[in-house]
Amino acid sequence: MSKNLAVLAIIFILQGYIQGSTPPPESESPGVIQRSRDLYWSTVERVQSVGEMVKGLAEMYYEDHVKGRVDPYLTWPSFNYTSAWNRVKARVPWSSGD
Repeated sequence: MSKNLAVLAIIFILQGYIQGSTPPPESESPGVIQRSRDLYWSTVERVQSVGEMVKGLAEMYYEDHVKGRVDPYLTWPSFNYTSAWNRVKARVPWSSGD
């Protein structure tokens, strides 16, 4: 399923790149440095928005598919530790409290 997420992220990145790669009209062409700066900042904004979208998709995938399977494995050691500690306290006569 992680391959599907990676493919989806690549598709979104390519769509953003294709949509943003149209050159500005020639009549409004500023200097080369200005165009480079504008292109740089527009690319930064697109990459950040795609990154936020991919992060949201990853968080949603984790909540829906991974968390339900991982939570029992996280609570199991805690429960076993607590029950083992209670057994040790019950068997050791000089133990007083926690």
